Amino acid sequence: MAFKNIVILFFFHTIFQSQLHNSIAAETWIKAGYYQANDITYSPNIQSINSTLYTHLIYGFANIDFNTSTDQMIVSISDDEQLKNFNTIVKKKNPSLKTLLSIGGKDQSSYDSGIYLLMSSTYFPGRKFFIESSIKIARLYGFDGLDFCWISPSSSQEMTNLGTLLDDWRIAIDFESKNSKKSKLLLTMAVQYTPWIQDLSFPIESMRKYLDWVHVFAFDYYDPASTNNTSPVAALYDSRTDLNTDYGINAWIKSGFPTQKLVLGLPFYGYVWTLVSPKDNKIGATGTGPGPKDYSFGAEAENEPFSSISSWLRFNDIKRGMIKYRANNASYNATYVMNYVSVGTSWVGFDDVEAVKTKVAYAKEKHLRGYFAWEVSYDWNSVLSQAAAGVEDIQEGVIDQSGMHKKKKLNRVILILIPVGAVLILLLLVFTLWCLRKRRLFKFQGRIPRNKIGSKNEDRRGGESSSLHVFTFDEMKSATNNFSVDNELGRGGYGPVYKGKLRNGQEIAVKRLSETSTQGLEEFENEVILTAKLQHINLVKVVGFCIERKEKMLIYEYMPNKSLDYYIYNQVRRLLLNWEKRVQVIEGIIQGLLYLQEYSRLTIIHRDLKASNILLDIDMKPKISDFGMARIFKKDEVEANTLRVVGTMGYIPPEYVEQGIYSTKSDVFSFGVLLLQIISGRKNTCLHGPDENLSLLEYAYEMWRDGKGMEFMDPSLDDTTSSCKLLKCMQISLLCVQKNPLDRPTMLEVSYLLKDVNFAMNSLKRPAFSTREDEEVGNSNGSVQEIGDVDTATITQLVAR
Repeated sequence: MAFKNIVILFFFHTIFQSQLHNSIAAETWIKAGYYQANDITYSPNIQSINSTLYTHLIYGFANIDFNTSTDQMIVSISDDEQLKNFNTIVKKKNPSLKTLLSIGGKDQSSYDSGIYLLMSSTYFPGRKFFIESSIKIARLYGFDGLDFCWISPSSSQEMTNLGTLLDDWRIAIDFESKNSKKSKLLLTMAVQYTPWIQDLSFPIESMRKYLDWVHVFAFDYYDPASTNNTSPVAALYDSRTDLNTDYGINAWIKSGFPTQKLVLGLPFYGYVWTLVSPKDNKIGATGTGPGPKDYSFGAEAENEPFSSISSWLRFNDIKRGMIKYRANNASYNATYVMNYVSVGTSWVGFDDVEAVKTKVAYAKEKHLRGYFAWEVSYDWNSVLSQAAAGVEDIQEGVIDQSGMHKKKKLNRVILILIPVGAVLILLLLVFTLWCLRKRRLFKFQGRIPRNKIGSKNEDRRGGESSSLHVFTFDEMKSATNNFSVDNELGRGGYGPVYKGKLRNGQEIAVKRLSETSTQGLEEFENEVILTAKLQHINLVKVVGFCIERKEKMLIYEYMPNKSLDYYIYNQVRRLLLNWEKRVQVIEGIIQGLLYLQEYSRLTIIHRDLKASNILLDIDMKPKISDFGMARIFKKDEVEANTLRVVGTMGYIPPEYVEQGIYSTKSDVFSFGVLLLQIISGRKNTCLHGPDENLSLLEYAYEMWRDGKGMEFMDPSLDDTTSSCKLLKCMQISLLCVQKNPLDRPTMLEVSYLLKDVNFAMNSLKRPAFSTREDEEVGNSNGSVQEIGDVDTATITQLVAR
C-alpha cells in the first residue's frame, strides 16, 4: 500500500514538473528580430517596426572602426545618430523590450569578421581593450546586451581562439555589471545552421558556458553549385538533402548544445531562381541556377520581375511583386514547410504566414529558447511578425514530416486529480519536515561534546578544546527564578536574555529563543557548534544549551557590564569609558577578529558584528558574541555567495547587500563602522551634519576631508597621553568602509596600522553607500598619502588554514 501511494505521488510530481517546465518556457520564450540599419541598398525606417510583437530587438550592425593605437572599438559618425535614436523609438512602444547591439557583419568575408579573428587571437594583447570598449558602447547607447554575428573561423586554432574570446567577454561583462550596479549585459552569437563549418567544429563547450543563447541562421545556406535545381534551401524539411532547418537544429542538439540556448531563425526574405520552363515550376523543378545578378535591386526586365543583386528578395518586395504582376498562384508546401511563387522564368522560395507559424510551433515542440526574424524591416505590414507571435503554446504535440501539428487533449480526470495530488504532496512534505526536524534535533545533540560544569579546558589565549553541558529545562527555570522579569537583561529579535545562577554559584546569561524568533534552528545549531570549537579571551564563552520541551536556549558566561552600546550612546555612561578603556576595547575586538580570520584552524566570518554584540566583562574588556549568523570556510571551500542576506543594516557592506557576496572583508567593513561609533559616540541609524542629511560614514568622510576630524569625535575623549590617536582611528575606519572590498585592509593590516605611529594612509575615496560624488582626495593638507602592501585577493578567494 505504501509503495502504491509513492507511485501515485510520483505520478503527480511528474505532472507538476511538466506544467512547471511549460510555465518557465513560456516566461523565457524569446521573440527576437534583427534590424539591419546599415543596408546600403535599403534604408529601413525604425518607426515602422512594431516592437510590441518582440521581446528582443537586435541592432545590426555596429560597424567596427578599429583604433589601432588604442585597440578599441569606436562608433563611426554615420552610425552615431541612429544608434542614439534606436532604443528611444523601439522602447517607447514596448518599455519591457530588451535590445542588443550586434557587432560584425553577416558577410563572411567582411572586414568586421577579420577584426573578430584578430581579437580572438591568443597573441593579440589588445583584446581586453576591444572587449571593454564594446561594453562601454553598449551602455552608452542604452543596449541591454551584445550580439556578434557570422564569424567564419578557417582553422581549428581559430575555433579555439573563438572560445577564448567568449570566455574573456563573459568575464568582462560579469565584472562590469558588479561594479556598475547595473543588470548584466546579455551575450549572444549568430551562427550558421550546423555546429560546424566544413570539417571545423565550433567551440561548443565555451559557447554553452559563456553565451546566453545563439541565433541559428537556419536558412542562409543555399548552394551556388546547385545550378540545375530549385533547391528549397529555406525549408524546414527536405528528405533529399541535408540543407534544411530540421537537420541543422538536430545537429546542434546532437553536438551537446542545450535546446534552451537555441533560437531558431525565420527568414523574412526569399531566394530567386531561374526556371528552364515556366510551366515546370514546382519544388525541385529544373532550373539554371540562382536568379540573375546583373540587375540592381528593383530593376525590371522581361520575364525577370523578381531580380536582385544577390539572388534574394525581401519579403515586402516579394509581396509587392506579387501584387504588381498579379501572381496569385503562390503556394504553400506542407511537406517542405515553405511557400513559393513564380512569374515567367523567375521562381521565388520564401516563408509566408503558414510556414512561419509551423516553424514557430516546431521551435516550441523542440523546446528551443524561441525564434528570431531576419529581418524585421522586411516584413509586409508586420504580417509575419504577428503570425509568429500569435502561435499558441503547445502543451503536448507532434510535428510530422508533413508539417501538421496534432495536439493531444489532456484527460479531464487528470485535471481533477491535480489539486488532489497537490494536497497529498503537501501533507507528505509537512510530515517529512516534522520527522527531519525531530531527527535533526537528536543528531544535533549527539554532535555536541559534553562535559560537566567546571571543567578547566579553556585556553585563555585561544584554543579549540571546549565541551558544552546539556542543561534541563528545570535547571534553567530554577536558575532564572522561573524566567522572572526581574532577571531579564535585555531582549532582541531572538527573544529575551535572563541572568541566572547555577547551583554551584556560577553566574550565567540565558538566551531563550521565542517562538517568533528570527533566529531559527539552523542559526541555533550554528552558534552552539561553532562556539564549542572556538575559544578565545575576546570571544564570549558558551557554557551549554537546552533543547528540552521544544525550547531552544543558549547558556553563556555572564558579562556583568552588558554591551558596548549601553555606554557609548549615553551622555552619562559614556564617561565610564575614557579613551584608554576604549583603546582597550578596540584592541580586544581586533584580537578577536584576528583569531577568527587568521589564527584559528578555520576561517570564520561573523556577519553580524555590531556594538550590541560586543559584551564587556568585569574589567571592561570586550568579548565578541552572537555567532548565529557566522559562517565557516573549511579546507578547499571557496563558496562565498548566498541568496539570504543576514546581519544588521548599517553594518553590512555593499557587495553583501547587493550581490550576496561575503568574505573576511565583510567583517572588516563592520569593524570600520563600529570603530567610527566608538570614537564618536554617534549612532549609524541617525542622520548627521548641519542639515542632518548625511549617513555616519559620509559625515565622517566629509569632516576628515575638510580637516575637521576632531569635531567628529566624542568630546569626552582625550588622546593626548595615549600613543593611539583619535584621528588615526578615524582614518583606519574610513579605509575599512571603502566601497570596493579590494580597497579595504585585512584585519592583520588594521592591527599593524593601529600600532604604527608613522603609518602612511592610502588616498581615501568616499565610503560605501555615499549619495554624493567627488574626486579622490588625500589628507586634510591636500597631499596624497600611500599605504603599504594592500590585499589584492578577490573577495571570493577565501582560503582556510
